[in-house]
Amino acid sequence: MSVTPLPTAQAMCELVEGLLGRTVEAHPAHRGVDLAKNRENLAGTYVTNEGRTAALILADLAAAARLGAALGLAPRSAADAAIKDGLLPVQLGENVAEVLNVAASLFNADGAPHLRLAAVYGGDVPAPAEVAAWAKGSGPRLDLELDVAGYGTGGWSVLLR
Repeated sequence: MSVTPLPTAQAMCELVEGLLGRTVEAHPAHRGVDLAKNRENLAGTYVTNEGRTAALILADLAAAARLGAALGLAPRSAADAAIKDGLLPVQLGENVAEVLNVAASLFNADGAPHLRLAAVYGGDVPAPAEVAAWAKGSGPRLDLELDVAGYGTGGWSVLLR
């Protein structure tokens, strides 16, 4: 069995564009998403069929709010308010969790272990210490600034074990 592939920025954009029905651009980020910076930053963990955690996607509050608002067809002002308040509303959080769920498809290449979204952490459900430590570590990763047309930008990081 091969290893889980690290998705490309283009594949990430195409997936999100397909979900949102709007243009999404990705630019390399100088820093990855920091879970400790804001408790509203999200972490989605992906596990194999055997239950081994193999991938992690992090979304900062801005990305979570903008993706959640765009998916739910809420106005940009809803995302802007969430960012200003430093709090991700439940509905926007549920919407971005759906984006994270669909993003599992990016890891499922021929011959690689099948991954599925296992959990989403952030807000009132902080990431376990193991996930927080992994998010700070090195290893295969892709750090992006996603720009959702009409909604703005936010940080997005993909990490593999």
